[in-house]
Amino acid sequence: MSYKLALATVILAISLATSYSAVPIQNGTSAVTPLPVRVNTPYFRVNTPYFRVNTPYFRAAQFPNQRYFVFNNRQVTFFEAWHQCASIGLRLASVNSAEDDAALKLALHAADSNEAGPWWIAGTDLGKTGYFVWITTMKPLGYRTGYSNFAPGQPDNANGVEHCVEAGWRSATTWNDRNCDAKRRYVCETYTSENC
Repeated sequence: MSYKLALATVILAISLATSYSAVPIQNGTSAVTPLPVRVNTPYFRVNTPYFRVNTPYFRAAQFPNQRYFVFNNRQVTFFEAWHQCASIGLRLASVNSAEDDAALKLALHAADSNEAGPWWIAGTDLGKTGYFVWITTMKPLGYRTGYSNFAPGQPDNANGVEHCVEAGWRSATTWNDRNCDAKRRYVCETYTSENC
C-alpha cells in the first residue's frame, strides 16, 4: 500500500470519527455528541470502542418507544431539515392522526416545555400547489384517516410562495404553510410500518 493511500485512509477515518450529530438524551432535549465509526477497508482495519458503530439508525434504537425527535438546537430550511433527519437515520415527521398529534405534543413538551413553535414537519405541496403530501412517503396529508391540523384559514399560500408545512404555528401543534426557505427548528421521526 502506498504512503499516500495509507495517509488518505487515516484522514478519512479521523474525519468520520469526528462527525457530530444531535441525539436525544434522557430528558428529551438534544445534545451534540460524536458519532463513532467503524472503518473496515482492505487497507485499514479499526475496531475499537472509539471507532465502532452499527449504523446511524442505532441512535433512535436506544429510544424504542419514542417516535418523534425534536431538534431545537438550530434553525434550518425545510430541505435542510429533511436532510438533517435523513443523515441520522430518521425522517422529517409526519402526523397522520389525532393520536400522532398527541404524541407530537408530548415530544415537543419533553424537549422543552418553554419552547414555542414553529417546527418543520414533512408536508409540502411543491409538486402541485394546494395538494399537500408527506415528502417522506409521498402520500397525501390525511391519507387513510382524513386527518389535518391546519389552523383556520390555512393553508393560504401567501404571496404564492408558501409550499412547506410547519407545526406549532401560533399555538400547540397547528399547521401552517410557509416558504420552504424560512429557517425553523424541526421534528424527525423513526421509520415504522405504521407511519409509512
